[in-house]
Amino acid sequence: MKKRSVLIAAQNLCVGGVQTSLVNLLKNMAKTDEYDIDLFVFGRGEFLTEVPEMVKVIYGNRLLSLAATPFKEVVERGGNIDLALRMFLMILVRLAGSDRLYRWFFKKQRIKKTYDAAVSYFNDVPNNYFNRGTNLFVSEFADAKEKTAWIHNDPIKMGFDRDECIETYRSFDRIVCVSKAVKKKFDQLLPEYADKTEVVYNTFVPEEIIEKAKLYDPGVNKNLYNIVTVCRVDNIQKRTDKIIDVCVRLKSEGITNFCWRIIGGGPDIDRDKKHAAMDGVGDLVIFEGEKSNPYPYIRSSDLFALYSAYEGYPMVVGEAMIIGVPILTSGYAAAHEQIPETKGQIAEDDDDFYIKLKELISSKKTCI
Repeated sequence: MKKRSVLIAAQNLCVGGVQTSLVNLLKNMAKTDEYDIDLFVFGRGEFLTEVPEMVKVIYGNRLLSLAATPFKEVVERGGNIDLALRMFLMILVRLAGSDRLYRWFFKKQRIKKTYDAAVSYFNDVPNNYFNRGTNLFVSEFADAKEKTAWIHNDPIKMGFDRDECIETYRSFDRIVCVSKAVKKKFDQLLPEYADKTEVVYNTFVPEEIIEKAKLYDPGVNKNLYNIVTVCRVDNIQKRTDKIIDVCVRLKSEGITNFCWRIIGGGPDIDRDKKHAAMDGVGDLVIFEGEKSNPYPYIRSSDLFALYSAYEGYPMVVGEAMIIGVPILTSGYAAAHEQIPETKGQIAEDDDDFYIKLKELISSKKTCI
């Protein structure tokens, strides 16, 4: 049987939920022996080592790679030339605009092959200069019989512009949403495209998650009630600053027999660390930084907590369920769709989240 040729476009394979879901998808596709897969990844990232050997990786050229790599990572890995080029691109994108810049990148790096299907796996981040490009590449530069775009988050809460989306998704044959809730929101925003939207849940490789969870001992204090959150540290979607406020409120009521670890990097990590220290809870909420394998922290915790303002179908919630750790989460759109009552609790609002968490810590018991 002839294999189906597929081109998947990705911004990077840095540590993150969308990147994890893509790697899992590639691993599960590789098991079937039905696909001939090319992965066009603009930047780099730690998860490149996780890509199955049967997948051909096409790397972005130097400038495209720098554009698709978070500025902080460019700084951390050093190299004055790369840093200077990245800063030049930051100026150029503000002068010329993202679409013009990415079009120039793609004209310089064409893929001369016809595919059965091409997939834009990363949805563009609104009002962001660099977290974009896969939609444009697949739409205008990929030669494929069928074109698919993926939607990983709540398009309304993210601020998708309707007029821009009408043009962006016009040339796509399929629009894949990661949950029924995301599809509902997308159809609400673009009802004229409802007939080509569908739901495909994020996939997992459970045996790998369970094995990785046993690889090291993070050394948590078992005498405390251990809470873990794995997320990008940002105060808009993930609301990590609000986690600090919850800890301040708990401490004001004399509840200090817990430790809340936040695993992840992000734009607000330094600000939130200072916030926690200034508010006197630096010993209760610990920022552990980014971990390519956060699963041992989840396995060693009494509770996985997610306090996001909105989500699509968060990978970390599914991973916590696979590891077997109870969950407490805010009521993002797909929460009831994703979390069975036997696996955790969903808070109706901020006060309900606090009440549920306080009861769990005070009694040192699980959600189940």
